[in-house]
Amino acid sequence: MTIKTLFLISLTALLVSCNKADIYSKLDKDFSDNRWGQTDAKTYNFTITDDTKSYDLIFRFSHVYDYQFASVPLDFTITDPSGKKENFTVDLKIKDSSGKELGDCLGDICDLQFKIKEKTRLIKGNYKLTVSNTFPGPYLPNVLGVGLDVATVE
Repeated sequence: MTIKTLFLISLTALLVSCNKADIYSKLDKDFSDNRWGQTDAKTYNFTITDDTKSYDLIFRFSHVYDYQFASVPLDFTITDPSGKKENFTVDLKIKDSSGKELGDCLGDICDLQFKIKEKTRLIKGNYKLTVSNTFPGPYLPNVLGVGLDVATVE
């Protein structure tokens, strides 16, 4: 009984420590036929209560294994508590130059994380992050999920 209990405690600690998103975490998986429409911007609202810490903003992209594109064009807008907007574009790399998947793949599902902001000080208040794909077609195919994690950095 002691070994089983120790194993369960260790497993729980491992699973909890894998999720660094202690401030906010959301993954949208509502893509009809695994298609992320070009007009379907995803919005994430989170609150910072401690401006003495640094934070990572991590974009999550889940897709079907052996993705047909090496990168995905994305537009981001971050609105801070004062209403100031920061707009930027990212060409999210899905595969390296040799064609190897950059995400963590298990079976037919790959999960990729990209740090939008790293070790950044944020002022207290409510934030809004909006992301959309700028793929040249009406939708980006084989998308299983997109999301945002906000984590405190030690």
